[in-house]
Amino acid sequence: MPIAVEALIPIILTVLIGYLARHRFGVGEPVWNGLEKLTYYLFAPSLLVVSLANKPLTELAWGQVLLTLVAVLLLSSLIVICWQRFIRPVDGPSFTSMFQGGVRFNSFIALALVDNLFGAEGLMVGALATVVIVVTVNILSVSAFSVANRSDGGWRKLPGQLITNPLILGCFAGLALNLSGVGLTPALDNLLLMLGKTALPMALLSVGAALRLGNVRSSVDMIAFTSAIQFIAKPVAALFVGQWLGLEGLTAVVVVIFMAVPTAPSAYVLARQLGGNHQAMASIITVQTVLAFFTLPVTLSLLLPVV
Repeated sequence: MPIAVEALIPIILTVLIGYLARHRFGVGEPVWNGLEKLTYYLFAPSLLVVSLANKPLTELAWGQVLLTLVAVLLLSSLIVICWQRFIRPVDGPSFTSMFQGGVRFNSFIALALVDNLFGAEGLMVGALATVVIVVTVNILSVSAFSVANRSDGGWRKLPGQLITNPLILGCFAGLALNLSGVGLTPALDNLLLMLGKTALPMALLSVGAALRLGNVRSSVDMIAFTSAIQFIAKPVAALFVGQWLGLEGLTAVVVVIFMAVPTAPSAYVLARQLGGNHQAMASIITVQTVLAFFTLPVTLSLLLPVV
């Protein structure tokens, strides 16, 4: 069996278990709300801290990773804007959902993949990629809401969103511990490692529970367009930009993986908070998540021979 498929099977099955638990076995909303909060505020930051705090970072291609990811995210933003401006414009709230569908990414699926494929070394690069992408996509997404809704409410919320984002805080805490030479004590390292190992299965269960398989017909055009960006334009651009900047081996593969996953469930929350088309956003998230389990094996099968 190809290694790409082997890496995806546990992810697919965990998402499926979450879906069945929610929609077939009646595990209720309060359970998933609590699980999502624990994952977002405790388990995932613990994983990022322990992935960075005690690892040798001097050999990481920091500059190339940052430039590649930011360039691809800006390119995907430009594609969405040009589509809206010149090809098939939609109303403001729908534009913001289309923008998030083409720019945001699901960090938990990406981290689960690189963990299954490359272990601690992959997670170290993945943690660096996470902080770059999370900061960039939040700035871009809130900018899109501010322009589309003709208000500055989104801009007022942006600094608070960035400085309180647990994923960003986890990455910066891990980097600070590493670069300062303080590191983690063995006991704290073991604690965070244990909590961090919980993050990915809990997050994947929550992704499955959040899937909504109905009400997609009214958003077919936006789903098709944003999926083409996520699964074709972004990974291809990441591959070529990364090669041009000198990325190679495992680092190049991890960067492309992060640009080849579906959009994030958190996009739905932002759509509700800032006046986006949250129903279209839910449809985009669901279809992209399902499609990813067909597109990712193809992407990985093309990438892994270069590692």
